[in-house]
Amino acid sequence: MKMRNFFCVLSFFMFAKAYSQQPADLANPLVATTKPRFDFFAAASLPYGMIALSPDTHHGDLWSAGYRYNDPYILNFSHIHNAQTAGIPVMPVTGACKALQGLEASRAKLDHTTEIAKAGYHKILLPDYGITAELTASQRVGFHRYTFPAAKEAHIIMDLTAALGPVNMVKGYAKKVSGNEIEGYSVNAPTFRRKKNCTVYFVARFSKPFDKINFWKSATDSTKELVNADFTDDKKAGLYASYYNLHEGEQISMQVGVSFVSIENARMNLEKEMPDWNFEAAVARAKTAWNDYLGRIEVSGGTRKQQVKFYTDLMHTAIGRRLTEDVNGEYTDNTGPKPVVRKIPLTASGKPTYHFLDADGLWGSHWNLNILWSMVYPESGNDVATTFLDYYYNTGIMGRTSWGGQECWVMVGDQTVPLMAALIQTHRATFNTEDAFKGAYKNAFPGGTRDRGGYEAGPSPKGGGIDWYLKYGYVPIEIRDRGDGYNRGGASMTLEYAYQDWCIANMASILNKQKYRPEFLQRAGYWKNIFDSSTGYTRPKDTLGKWLTPFEAIGTKRGVNHATPGFIESNASIYSYYVPQDVKGLIKAMGGNDVFIKRLSADFESAVSSGFAAEHGEHYAARVDYDNEPGCHLAHLFSHAGAPWLTQYWVRQVKENTFGDTTSFAGYRGDEDQGQMGALSALMSVGLFDVQGLADVNPTLEITSPIFDKIIFHLPGKKTFVIQTSTPSGKDNTYIQSATLNGKSWKSFELPFSEFARGGSMKIDLGPTPNKAWGTSLGSVKQTITKK
Repeated sequence: MKMRNFFCVLSFFMFAKAYSQQPADLANPLVATTKPRFDFFAAASLPYGMIALSPDTHHGDLWSAGYRYNDPYILNFSHIHNAQTAGIPVMPVTGACKALQGLEASRAKLDHTTEIAKAGYHKILLPDYGITAELTASQRVGFHRYTFPAAKEAHIIMDLTAALGPVNMVKGYAKKVSGNEIEGYSVNAPTFRRKKNCTVYFVARFSKPFDKINFWKSATDSTKELVNADFTDDKKAGLYASYYNLHEGEQISMQVGVSFVSIENARMNLEKEMPDWNFEAAVARAKTAWNDYLGRIEVSGGTRKQQVKFYTDLMHTAIGRRLTEDVNGEYTDNTGPKPVVRKIPLTASGKPTYHFLDADGLWGSHWNLNILWSMVYPESGNDVATTFLDYYYNTGIMGRTSWGGQECWVMVGDQTVPLMAALIQTHRATFNTEDAFKGAYKNAFPGGTRDRGGYEAGPSPKGGGIDWYLKYGYVPIEIRDRGDGYNRGGASMTLEYAYQDWCIANMASILNKQKYRPEFLQRAGYWKNIFDSSTGYTRPKDTLGKWLTPFEAIGTKRGVNHATPGFIESNASIYSYYVPQDVKGLIKAMGGNDVFIKRLSADFESAVSSGFAAEHGEHYAARVDYDNEPGCHLAHLFSHAGAPWLTQYWVRQVKENTFGDTTSFAGYRGDEDQGQMGALSALMSVGLFDVQGLADVNPTLEITSPIFDKIIFHLPGKKTFVIQTSTPSGKDNTYIQSATLNGKSWKSFELPFSEFARGGSMKIDLGPTPNKAWGTSLGSVKQTITKK
């Protein structure tokens, strides 16, 4: 038995003793599904699985689409739910088939009465048809089991050109292969974010040969017609398999293998991953995969609700990006004039050595995913880093996004650098660090990714303003009128570029490239060029060096892209704290510890009534905003100003009020990019964080009060790190009274990552009142490298 599975067995024993449930039983896919993103509901799926098989109740956008808990109808079940790719919808019905009239014509009422949604399995009744649908998956294959009522006729519909989520379809193709097998593809049309077509190939097989199969194509621009052939190839293509005279309780299963490379690879995926029709065995395999993933962190104590939310949070971190390579390692590189099939090297056992992912940009992941990945999921972080490094090999520019095998230039800057820096500094990196540094260096100058604003794909990009950043020492306000990209706020760009430059400096230090360090350390200080000491805020400047006037730290009216002028999805009040590379310097610039604490406390007090999160789209008006990435570190800043008890208090308040819900209505409050808010919530639950995103040389983890009685981290190298509280860690025990590390007193709020990584134990005594001496007497254990 592999050691990882052994750890899961230990974890299962703990849960059996507490609640008789395993981590996969506690994770709840239905949390926050009232207004979800299209890519963020996936019960019938594996961690990072290509397949995300789920019901869809609404299409037409990325946000508030896919499976929406309070919608009245199910439109279809589809297999691909990514931010910018979708595909292969299926819908079982009884009675006369209305497939040619579109998805709406075959809809069924959404009934939660007997619904079961767990990690790896979904069961739901379609009451209009009397059909019970059960869904599970392997990494690349969706597995349906439909239990039918007695019916004179029943049909399984595949509308291959229906619009799904944010994606329209260019065309579809399908062909009958045998009496129980179909093959084909759907071509995803370009989106605003993904500029080129993307093809999803499939092979579908049925447990029972169909009595008849019907293909259709377009008759006019608005109508369809059946074709007298065993295939269809059209802009309005689809099919339905028909069955007659079914008896009560008869089950028909369907398996759909998917590939982004070819039909042949889709069939290969299907045959490799679903060798038989044993549905229960497939469900069991999916559950084991989820218990393996979720069991990396074992918790006990706290409330059942807190445990449910914790494992739901961890589940979210594993569905925010999805593998795109096939079982043989082949993936589609769609960055050039024509798609090119590339191949990932295989292990001795014949599996890909890493995953090439469909992955959103890493904007803000240094305050959530990067930390969690470095701690307990390094292979996940390395998969992301290696995917973006592949873009460097394939295109000459290290990537920051990956959708449909394309670089889509999400958000700003070079967001991959903080992740790579964290993995390097924590000694978790398995990618080629020399090439990673070359890619990071190139991106930090004209000709790299920082040339491009968000989604800017033109041949002569200027929307990133890196040339102006190097010329002026900041990105001026005029960037808003330059280039064709989005997310162009000069002050935000300056702050983010400066942090990324600091990460490069630290990479240079550990990779023995000291000659590059001084330049990037100097650039890391460019935040000072836009800090206005007269107002105490970061403030946009123009190309002449003049401050933006009039200036509002907090917006009174909505600006471009939810922001005040010069900022990206936020404002000066929040972005003024965006100096993770030099927190002590920022505190000094704001007036010292006392002034800083008073100001930040007022910010948090003002946000209590809003639950510490702005409504999505109103980021310009917030002083604290855990709805969005730029302010995910705010509560942890108190520790750096000498008040760790305030970090303990406000982290607990944010955890419970912003991220504590387990209903379908809430739980994440905002845009759950890639599971970033799930990762942040999980880190708050276990009481560990790092404002610098573990990107410093000799990084540290910052300690806050955990909500559980015992937490066991199963680390690489068969090591464990255990945190145990000496008193029940309920809501009334917010404050750290004392701590020991491996039996010795520990008085700093910072724990060297190296201590965590080598394994050990920490005991934390919690109480209802602050101990203002703990966490301050030793000062910081971190040696800053920002000073020359």
